[in-house]
Amino acid sequence: MHCRSLLYAIAAAAALSGCATTQQSPIDDMSTHEGLVKANVKGVDAVYNRPGANLASYDKILLRPIAVEFSKNWKPEDDSALYRMNEPDRDKIKKDLAKAFDDVFRQVLQEKGGYQVVSEPAKDVLEVQAAIVNLYINAPDVSMQTAARVKTYTTSAGEMTLIAELHDSVTGTLLSRAYDRREDLGSGGQWTWTDSVTNSADARREIRRWAELLKNALDASRGKTG
Repeated sequence: MHCRSLLYAIAAAAALSGCATTQQSPIDDMSTHEGLVKANVKGVDAVYNRPGANLASYDKILLRPIAVEFSKNWKPEDDSALYRMNEPDRDKIKKDLAKAFDDVFRQVLQEKGGYQVVSEPAKDVLEVQAAIVNLYINAPDVSMQTAARVKTYTTSAGEMTLIAELHDSVTGTLLSRAYDRREDLGSGGQWTWTDSVTNSADARREIRRWAELLKNALDASRGKTG
């Protein structure tokens, strides 16, 4: 199955967590080996496109459920005696982030962009496979584990990395791959009260930016501007 390429990309990004730069992403060699060519796309660390691929023939989108993986270095229980992050808590964060991704992409692509989101492959359907990896939350909401009234202030919600692939939904041909690592989500360096609400808002803001980039790429392939 062509989802295997995404799994390899996730593994490459996870193995080199914290070492990526905009000049050399962890999946650079992998993408080049697969015949993709690096493109300069403003606002994204790295984009690799298949030569000759054209998104203009796709006016429908198939959004596959995304994978969410925490950074191997994320151990909130080591940072504070208040945090007792168990597996159900981790699963809830993953599910909530995956749902936010699906909701925001549908809203931007379908309601705003006019691209129908469908559930089955077809020749005019572009398949989107994505993963959020190396997720690191600086201050998980302590209310998840304790009834204590504690406010946590941070200068950053944390970081996360998007890996996204665009495939022809029928043939499985990999058309494009993007890699984008986002740090210091939301606060702009100012001390702010951080909880599950602000963490969610910061994450959704970055997800919306990614969705807008995809919509803009689809629009540009059709000669649409603005």
